[in-house]
Amino acid sequence: MFWIFGGGGTTGTGAAEILEKNMDPTTLVMLVPVAIMLIVAIKTRNIYKAITIGIVLGTITGLAFNLLTFDNVISVADGAPAGFLTGGISSMMATVTLVISVYGIMGVLNGAGVLEKVTNGILNSKMGKSVRGAEFAMMLVISFTTLIFGGVTSASMTTFGKVQNEIGKRVDLHPYRRANLLDGFANAIVLVIPFLSVFVFLGALLSGGYDFIKPLSLTQVSSGMIYCMMLFLVLLFSIITGWGRQFEGSDGKPVNNPQEYTNKSTVM
Repeated sequence: MFWIFGGGGTTGTGAAEILEKNMDPTTLVMLVPVAIMLIVAIKTRNIYKAITIGIVLGTITGLAFNLLTFDNVISVADGAPAGFLTGGISSMMATVTLVISVYGIMGVLNGAGVLEKVTNGILNSKMGKSVRGAEFAMMLVISFTTLIFGGVTSASMTTFGKVQNEIGKRVDLHPYRRANLLDGFANAIVLVIPFLSVFVFLGALLSGGYDFIKPLSLTQVSSGMIYCMMLFLVLLFSIITGWGRQFEGSDGKPVNNPQEYTNKSTVM
């Protein structure tokens, strides 16, 4: 779809010169630390360890191939710390603060029994009478929560993650399925909505400041987010047909047959 609808095979004036000036096949070596980071994440199931290893190996690789300098890593400019280490920390502080605040709010709501009431309300509704209905409820609520947070998926998944996990647990969905539906729908169609998604705003802002193209409008950026649209359709198809749906068997093993798991819930 990107090939069919994207670009028309034309380039703006000056784009070829910028590409020729900046292209360097040596930068492909930076894919090696990324691959190692992904392998560590899959093998250890420890995202903090994986990210740390990725940053360290990425820094060493960049320095070794002269793609980075020590000033790029950490330095002092005009009496203030600079470099991607300090820049990364400062740019993430707003998100970190937001997520910590959300955890605090969720702790209060959990202590007051609000999350339990929300979970029971969903499961006692018509949607909660079947596994498929519960998955539809998961889709609707995580999408609405992400919309409220303006597309900040870390905050929305932190907010609704506990409720979604409990809903999935009570209908015996495997944790893999619960997690895939949570982060999948959080990063799907809701991120495409203009004027409400932070990613659309960022995309429009990043398209400005170039002589060879005009800045993109919010609707133009939104219409180009084909991946999010297709992700939503794939997940919706998965819920309707049951494709990829697995249940939690003994010792947490994923099983396909509802008769194989232990909690004996009503499934559809």
